[in-house]
Amino acid sequence: MIIRQIGEGGMSRVFEAEDETLGRRVALKILNRQYSRDSVRLEQFRQEAHITANVTHPNVIKLYSVGYDQGYFYIAMELVGGGSLEQRIRREGHLKEAEALRIGREVAEGLRAAQQLTLIHRDVKPANILFTETGTAKVVDFGLALFVDRGGDQSGEIWATPYYVAPEKVIENKEDYRSDIFSLGATLYHAMTGNPPHKADTNAIEDLRRVKSKRVTLGESGLRFSPRTEHVINGMLSFKPEERFANYDEVVDEMRLAEGLLDRGSIQRRLFSRRAKLIGSIAAAIMLAYGMGWLLREGGGRRQGRAIQLSTANERDLDGSGVTLKAEKAGEKTVSERFTDARREMLEEQKFATAEGTFADLVKSSPQPTQNWALFNAALCNIMLGNKFPDRKQKAQEQLSQLSTGPDVNGLASFFAKIKDRMSRDFALGTPVESLGYRTDNEEILGYLLHGMAEWHFGTYKTGAQGLEYFQDHLRDVKDPDTASATAASLKWISLYSSLVNYYQPDFALAENALKPRSSGTIGELRSALDEIEATRKKLKTNGAFRTEIDEWKAWLKREIARMTVEEQERQMEEDKKRRKADLELLADVNSLVPSLVQGYDYSRAIDMLGGTRLETADVRNALDGRLYVYTQARDFVRQVMIDLNRNGWNGTISRREGGQMTGRVTCSTDGTVVSVTLERGTLSLPFESLTPESLVEIAQSFASQTTDSTDYYHRQEIIASFARLNGLTQLSATIAAQLMEENSSFRARWMKVMAAGI
Repeated sequence: MIIRQIGEGGMSRVFEAEDETLGRRVALKILNRQYSRDSVRLEQFRQEAHITANVTHPNVIKLYSVGYDQGYFYIAMELVGGGSLEQRIRREGHLKEAEALRIGREVAEGLRAAQQLTLIHRDVKPANILFTETGTAKVVDFGLALFVDRGGDQSGEIWATPYYVAPEKVIENKEDYRSDIFSLGATLYHAMTGNPPHKADTNAIEDLRRVKSKRVTLGESGLRFSPRTEHVINGMLSFKPEERFANYDEVVDEMRLAEGLLDRGSIQRRLFSRRAKLIGSIAAAIMLAYGMGWLLREGGGRRQGRAIQLSTANERDLDGSGVTLKAEKAGEKTVSERFTDARREMLEEQKFATAEGTFADLVKSSPQPTQNWALFNAALCNIMLGNKFPDRKQKAQEQLSQLSTGPDVNGLASFFAKIKDRMSRDFALGTPVESLGYRTDNEEILGYLLHGMAEWHFGTYKTGAQGLEYFQDHLRDVKDPDTASATAASLKWISLYSSLVNYYQPDFALAENALKPRSSGTIGELRSALDEIEATRKKLKTNGAFRTEIDEWKAWLKREIARMTVEEQERQMEEDKKRRKADLELLADVNSLVPSLVQGYDYSRAIDMLGGTRLETADVRNALDGRLYVYTQARDFVRQVMIDLNRNGWNGTISRREGGQMTGRVTCSTDGTVVSVTLERGTLSLPFESLTPESLVEIAQSFASQTTDSTDYYHRQEIIASFARLNGLTQLSATIAAQLMEENSSFRARWMKVMAAGI
């Protein structure tokens, strides 16, 4: 059913239409009437259909069906609602570089699928690149395509758009895959600059040859583009085919590289901006420190000594082990202060990358055991970052393998040795929590935290959760040493790491809920489970094994849903086949019976039979509806003729079914059963059904031509077409219907059902 026109070209018009059998919107391309009668153009149109059907790719418009009907050849294909690249250029002026590269890559991937069938498009241009509602680019209109291995085009005609046609086509009448590559390059040039590379508003071959002989580069447009983008576009626009990319594999790879470099450049610019701000902040801090130093310079000696003394007095409030360093210069932070700041960034602010950088710097400048604790904390940060940045996992292992096990680590040599040995071998993944054997009353309890985090991110999320919860549950076991002892360090700092467990804990509950058994025997249950999984994934705070497993569950659920959907569709199709077979048999019985129910021009019994028949299959029901429609319209036709003859009478020649014509004034009785013909010699009464269908149609057309109301006129023409078709006046019916279909879309929908009914 045609809904509206959405496009028009030199050979065809394109409509939005609805496939009533399958219930989907399609693009209906109809060859203009003059071309539908042209065997050469008709063959070209048919060729497009077969060619497009052979290419199956997300970036090529899908073809559904083809046919020839009522003097028109048509193609039904995928309908996309995002407009064309030509419309975007006209609307936006020109596209952003990254967007143009993405579109070019997608189009190249679609054309690559055609190339694999030894097929070239021959008319790549902005108007033949369409977009879905989500922006995916799709190639359309292979009407000029040909198979290279079938002899090529020997016509000598230039069937392509002058702006984008390759030089070798107009100069030597030669083309291959690389000609399409040139046209795609010209299309992208137009998209990025707002102007086509060659302004060739002519189809004259000599003019085209002269224009196409000039080499064009992207840099000459006056706009700035990245070097790699210019390399790609200029390579596609090379004058000689052998200087272009050899195939679409190379084009796609080059465009993907240009996109990647463009993204990287954008990131670098943002980083440069941040770096500039950071440098400015550092400079301001230096100036402030300089000013403060100048102000305090008078009493500098005494105050400096006091600052160092205070720092030394705080050495026992240590970050990790009991040793700290004092500042080397007045005003600088001590190692302890820097360590504490980095730990705060890690535990309170979740700035893992920043904290890792500070810990890594402390490794280079700190003695033991601070160096070991800096390595330990840096590894924790890298584990947190390991799923987003794969190199971080390796970095964490390297840091833990650098742990010192010498006597200078304040009695923790055994603990650090265990960590170093275990974690350097793929983090000892899979080791049960109860087998770790770390003490829980001192610093060793942090081993459970480390193992739990490593398992959560790189191993099994269940084991990871167990390790982290074990650490949290046993924090109460930590015994603070005698703070009066000068050599002992407070262990209160260990409890600070519970904030890391708190960071993970919301995901523990999500994981536990995800593990609950669920019914999955139906598509509905699977979809419900998928919705839950997707909702869970959105709530996840951390990365790691659980997120990976959720993604695997999602993929499995989607596969199962797809499998069960296919099975359900197959079952439904089988049931539909059975229903359709039964409906067809019933329809055949009804169709064979209906003609016998018609008495003269009385269609009431046939209408009752058709109206009372119930069918389940849509296309068979449409056929029944079409037949019912024709009989109903024919009944209305007879009633209208009777009314007109009774009210107004008609002068002319009528024919009877069983011999003879007569000329006179024709009228009809009030009940419509008798026709009176007034002749010179008197009045003759005839049964209404004795008149031939041709005479009734002639009378009806006479009255229709006298009406001035357009609605009444179209109604009269419609019932005439139906009556004529039902009574064997096929050519007359087709002529009237063709005119009505051009002018009335609602009639077109009704008449399509008549044609489907095969009347």
